[in-house]
Amino acid sequence: MPTSNFGQLCRALDQWDAYPGAMLVYVDIRQMRDINQWAQPSVGDEIIERVLKTMQEWVGPGGVAIRLWSDEFVAARAIDHGQTAIDDCRQLRDRLCAIHYPSSLGESELSVAIGLATVGQKRDWQRHLADAGDACQIAKRRGLNQIVVSRGHAQGGTSHRDAGAVLNFRRLRDDGRLVLHAQPIMDIRDKTPRLAKAEFLLRMRNRGGHTPLPAGTIDTLEHFGLTPELDAFVSRAILEWIENHPEVVSRLDGLTINLSAHSLGDQRFMQRLFDDVRSVRPPPGKLGFEITETAAIAQLEMAADIIEDFRSVGCTFSLDDFGSGLCSFGYLHSLPVTEVKIDGRFIRDIVDDPLALEIVRSIHHVARAAGKRTVAEFVDSGDKLAVLQRLGIDYAQGFFFSAAVPPERLADMMLGAPMRVA
Repeated sequence: MPTSNFGQLCRALDQWDAYPGAMLVYVDIRQMRDINQWAQPSVGDEIIERVLKTMQEWVGPGGVAIRLWSDEFVAARAIDHGQTAIDDCRQLRDRLCAIHYPSSLGESELSVAIGLATVGQKRDWQRHLADAGDACQIAKRRGLNQIVVSRGHAQGGTSHRDAGAVLNFRRLRDDGRLVLHAQPIMDIRDKTPRLAKAEFLLRMRNRGGHTPLPAGTIDTLEHFGLTPELDAFVSRAILEWIENHPEVVSRLDGLTINLSAHSLGDQRFMQRLFDDVRSVRPPPGKLGFEITETAAIAQLEMAADIIEDFRSVGCTFSLDDFGSGLCSFGYLHSLPVTEVKIDGRFIRDIVDDPLALEIVRSIHHVARAAGKRTVAEFVDSGDKLAVLQRLGIDYAQGFFFSAAVPPERLADMMLGAPMRVA
């Protein structure tokens, strides 16, 4: 799917002349993820085409209908009365539910969730889109084939600023202002820590240097299901970096990037990523992916299969934020990860809180028994490092060693350049 659909939609709406009013619908196809998991890609493609064609016919030549992302579609058409909007929305729902697809039970009907926002002459399309999206989320929670009419900000959901955050992310990406920095990960098993690996993190280039993305950007992308766009950008960038810096890569134990829950559950995204990795062929063990414990447990069987597939082309996986979920230890046998990153909340308090200390000790012992290495994040003092070394933790990262730096600095750091960078 083109990554510019959100911007394409906003441009189309800005240029659209609907008088005196309009209706905006946000449609979620409930079964698309399941269809993409078990069916041939052609089945999902056909359903997407039929849904989009149905919506285009519904809006007519004067309306707008666009696939926003994966299983989400947006359409707008002119209206002149609120009740007409509800009736028209029901007609759209009935047409979409009449679409059949092959399933294990034979022919099945699509199910949808629809959020509806009515628009007057004073228009802020980003806000209206956010309102319709919030209404769609409520419709999904209410059950199948539900329609929820937006009450604007009274719903207490996403504000129009959220839609703006998505546009800002895409603008930064398209303008070449998003870059990768690398935070060193230190091997602390010996008395003197050694730069062993690095985690690649996204940074924004501005006049003052490089800073993290604006607050809330990642959460907003998660809300709209758009984190695969971010992960696609990061994965392409790190694969290119690996290709262009073989000497540095050969001297490091590994490089890691984060994968979101949405990306992990998006079969097509993961297939493209797998194909890209197989094409670049990074040295075995050099490229690793971090997935959160919560995301892995929520889709355990699929996560285990994905990890095995990527291990076949030399990649490793780490469980991030380990200890944040319920019954964490029981899942270590089910997931073929090589490392466990201990939830940073416990590391922050490890010096002063006996309970945090015992939790970290327990995680390390269980991980070691399961054949996994342990990584401590948020290490910002020598006292914390000393405690972690006494416990036998394998790796550590944090501001005590270095903030994230331009990746070209890694070679200098391995030669003894100062580690701590503001």
